Amino acid sequence: MHFFTNGLLTMQMESWVGTIEREWHQLRRADPALDVEKFSRHVIAANKTGFLSPESLAAIANALLTSTLSHAPYLGRWLLERIGANRHPAWRMAMAISLVTPTGGEADFERGNAILEDVMKDETADGRLRGMAAAALADSARLGRGMQVDVSRARSLYEEAIELGHKASAHNLGLFWEGVWGAEDKSVIPDHSKAMQSYRRGGDDIRCQRRLEALR
Repeated sequence: MHFFTNGLLTMQMESWVGTIEREWHQLRRADPALDVEKFSRHVIAANKTGFLSPESLAAIANALLTSTLSHAPYLGRWLLERIGANRHPAWRMAMAISLVTPTGGEADFERGNAILEDVMKDETADGRLRGMAAAALADSARLGRGMQVDVSRARSLYEEAIELGHKASAHNLGLFWEGVWGAEDKSVIPDHSKAMQSYRRGGDDIRCQRRLEALR
């Protein structure tokens, strides 16, 4: 994966770019020799000079947040705060997941949920991001994460997430129709056929495939 925009680079810049590429691959391999703090500083500098695309920055932040390397998740949150996570939908999404998980610092469920709602409504965000935001917000409504448990809203948001291309949401929707969660909503009766329909909407999602096999 190459992060950098096309253009003429001096030899010094080429060396610097090569360093960040090498550090990125070390991060992906969870190489304990990687100095994650130095890598994060390099990424900040690269962003200031315009060599990183917003999508690449989001990928780096997410990789740090989910890394098993010491201090990497905290540096992922720090990176998002430094670049201004409110400036791009992919950055806002990464920050929201960090806040509601929580990863890389203390949870702030209300702020995280607010960001997720904002991304869902952002017409400049692509469908994939909006689907991820809908799925994460559905999880919050289902679990009572920073809000009251709202079964109806959770179900609706999982439906919307699937429509936006987040096929993994079909698993939670299928579990709803099986009665695994949402039993407190007395207006809905578990429905075997709707559960199977939901799992089919998950395409080749492995969890959906397993539930389909179990129900047949």
